[in-house]
Amino acid sequence: MMDERLMKKLIFLAVLLSTTNSFADELHDFDEIKAAVITGKTIHIAIDFTKCSTPNKKMAQSVFVGVFTPDALMVVNDHVSTSLTHFTLNNPGFLGKPVYEFARYTITYKNDVNLTTQVLDAINYKPLSEVVSFGCKIESGAKIYI
Repeated sequence: MMDERLMKKLIFLAVLLSTTNSFADELHDFDEIKAAVITGKTIHIAIDFTKCSTPNKKMAQSVFVGVFTPDALMVVNDHVSTSLTHFTLNNPGFLGKPVYEFARYTITYKNDVNLTTQVLDAINYKPLSEVVSFGCKIESGAKIYI
């Protein structure tokens, strides 16, 4: 019969080996991202806003990093795009007011990730803010993982 300590060590080793394959792999360019999406892989978009360009410097200073895992994407020859609408009471420009934040991500063949956001009224979806845009480079301001 197998010693109980040996059995625990074998179980620990099996768990350790199975977790080493669960770390995220970084995708480095548009072609890798497009291939991953087309083959059904889930991607994760991590944006470091301090490394992206934006005309709205105040907005860039209020958010440092955001991560989004899209559940639906559209693939076109020269870009991959996705969007989300998210309810919040904590938008810095409308604290305590129920609003939706709409965000659109476009990953281009030039290895850019363009993000546009706008705040919408939670009752009638009318815009409450101007569109704010961020331009990020893949592997710098934007990292894409599977």
